[in-house]
Amino acid sequence: MRVEVTLFTRRQLLGGLAVSAVGLGYQSSTVQAQTQELIIYSGRKEPLIQPVLNQFQKATNIRIVLRSGDASALANQLLEEQNNPRADIYIANDAGVLGKLTDAGVLQPYSSPDTEKIPAGYRGSGWIGVTGRARVIMYNKTLVKDSDLPTSVLDLTDPRWKGKLAAAGTSNESMLGHLTALRELMGDAKTRDFVKGLVANQTTFLKGHTDVRKAVGRGEFPLGLVNHYYYHLQLAEGSPVGVVYPDQSAAQIGTVINVSGAGIIKGAKNLAAARRFVDFLLTAPAQQTFAKANYEFPLLPGVAAQEGVRSLAEFKVAPLTLASLGKELDSTLKLATGAGMP
Repeated sequence: MRVEVTLFTRRQLLGGLAVSAVGLGYQSSTVQAQTQELIIYSGRKEPLIQPVLNQFQKATNIRIVLRSGDASALANQLLEEQNNPRADIYIANDAGVLGKLTDAGVLQPYSSPDTEKIPAGYRGSGWIGVTGRARVIMYNKTLVKDSDLPTSVLDLTDPRWKGKLAAAGTSNESMLGHLTALRELMGDAKTRDFVKGLVANQTTFLKGHTDVRKAVGRGEFPLGLVNHYYYHLQLAEGSPVGVVYPDQSAAQIGTVINVSGAGIIKGAKNLAAARRFVDFLLTAPAQQTFAKANYEFPLLPGVAAQEGVRSLAEFKVAPLTLASLGKELDSTLKLATGAGMP
């Protein structure tokens, strides 16, 4: 029986992320000819992944061919190549797209002593979480007093913040993942009301989180809804910014955590090298490199976060099933756009 594989559309795959493959190209991270090869498709920006690739090559002498670009463009490329895979590894910034590709049969299961060290909540059947990122509220200290700060993401719909919040819209995978998590934590009705409240409060929806954190840093908005490391990046640039890890009381849901992660392509031609690479991502040196490069949370127990960054044990984390996010992205997009979010 022939099975039809339908590519996800722009809205179906990652909730509105662009899927144009213009500008995507193969780049070898070494010029030295070697006997083994590993082809990686990465939705992560090169400066954030290249140091770890360099470490892996030095340790293994395996030649890496890196194709980096838009996460959804690469995901659609993987679907196009499903009957004749060209890549061995896919790296993404969000558990949702990894789950989506697992459900589509693009990613294959892999388990090892190294993957088992990562807490089960940060793993899926076809992918493994590599670093964590918290959904936080950053603020400009010159515009907001500490005594006036919101303590919950739900506070962002309060009229006192009307026109004062910047956030990413539905084309952003982290924002869509956050809304999907809220649906799991508090149901569709409350999540829909939250989105409607943001829209009614004249939230400014920008292209991405870099735009949000820079706008807050410049004082254009008092508040911004971002991943935690954007706050640290803006602070490092000298901006007068602070951060709130929201929903920390006993009655609140906790701060939402998502992950960046990796999966092995089903039918990968360099399977042994791919497994070796996944295991390497979960070693202490690799985890420390990620933490230093982008202020993300190491997921390997015992590895410390970058100086000045909270550890996952230092705040209340929302109880989520990240492995289920991929199945719900389409429904979340429909809910969010139906509630008026661009």
